[in-house]
Amino acid sequence: MAALLARAHELDAAPSRGIVLPDGRNAFLVRVHGRITAFVNRCPHQRVPLNVPEGEFLEARGELIQCGMHGALFLPESGECVFGPCQGRSLEPVAISVDAEGNVYLASE
Repeated sequence: MAALLARAHELDAAPSRGIVLPDGRNAFLVRVHGRITAFVNRCPHQRVPLNVPEGEFLEARGELIQCGMHGALFLPESGECVFGPCQGRSLEPVAISVDAEGNVYLASE
């Protein structure tokens, strides 16, 4: 059975949130333009968590994922870095699925 990670309504008040995967890795969910995606919480530049020191994963407009340490910006659809010291690299995606009730699951392998 796939692991339940969150419920979509939990992203209503804040469109991003940190999660812990069943294997113990830290990850995060973001919802931008209604689409939920997930990535491992590690910047490809210096391998630090994205949400330090502020605790947020999205930049102020809520359109792009941002590394709090270096200001790098990533596309929420793909995790590709489009600005900053890690341009050309990407965040590590986490495969998820969302059912009709809005439950967000780790996708089955």
